[in-house]
Amino acid sequence: MRELSAGKFRGFTALSNDEGIFQILALDQRNSLKKLIEEHYGSCKDEDIKAVKKAVTKNIAPEASAILLDGEYALPQMIKYIPKSTGIILSLEKSGYVTSDNNGERLSMLYREDAVKLAKSWGVDAVKLLIYWVSDIGNKTKDHQRKLVERVGKEAKDLDILLILEILTYGQNKGKKDEILKALSEFSDGFYNVDLFKIEPFKEEVTSEEIYEATKGKPWVVLSGGMDVRDFVPILKNNVNAGASGFLAGRVVWKRAASYIRKLGKMDEHLSTTGIRNISLLKDAVKNAVPWYSAPFFGGFENITILG
Repeated sequence: MRELSAGKFRGFTALSNDEGIFQILALDQRNSLKKLIEEHYGSCKDEDIKAVKKAVTKNIAPEASAILLDGEYALPQMIKYIPKSTGIILSLEKSGYVTSDNNGERLSMLYREDAVKLAKSWGVDAVKLLIYWVSDIGNKTKDHQRKLVERVGKEAKDLDILLILEILTYGQNKGKKDEILKALSEFSDGFYNVDLFKIEPFKEEVTSEEIYEATKGKPWVVLSGGMDVRDFVPILKNNVNAGASGFLAGRVVWKRAASYIRKLGKMDEHLSTTGIRNISLLKDAVKNAVPWYSAPFFGGFENITILG
């Protein structure tokens, strides 16, 4: 039997659909959303970012099993626009990264020190931490990233809230299969207390055995990285065949909405048609995904014992 705390179990069920598959909309983008708006209008105000987040939440959240939001432009204000059937995840990290003195290596930071506690007080269902990682970074950078994950993992465990770890590779080995697997192996150790992995989709041939060995059997979902939907869907299907339990993707669904920031009626029209179509294509691509409770770590729904 696999023991799982009541809070973590509730997190898993809140983020997944009735079949235990994750169909999660990512809307925690800040710097990347600002750049999208600036590409069309040359400038971007905080109100522009909030307007996009509000429109996407109202139009697309009802179609997702959960939504990932930030605490700077979205939460807690956007909670009132999220259906009760849609789970809520708070993004913990600052947008972007701090560059270390060691050859431009990337350090992740929390957007506020009490972010996990804040998430619990808001009643959200999970937290997500993004870290940058490649195997050839220096020990000082590795130690910083490890300590951050360990700290957040302990806080999430103590507060009994689900933790999603997003790992982004970078540099010359960005997105390569071996780098992703090495990163998963690094942070799947139990003392990090990671519950679910969000990773770059595998574009090279990979087996579910390789991935589950790296994750120690824990469930995983894939991000879109801003790809166009026609490019992402076949990649998503391949990752489902390799054992992914769904997607946690954003710009692939809604990125064109940023071009209508001065025409909010047009933005709603776009999201209610093209946006809905895009997320529907993703949902169809993961309909045969592995339910989170069927990942080897859990071994099936009836194999889970809930702890009080």
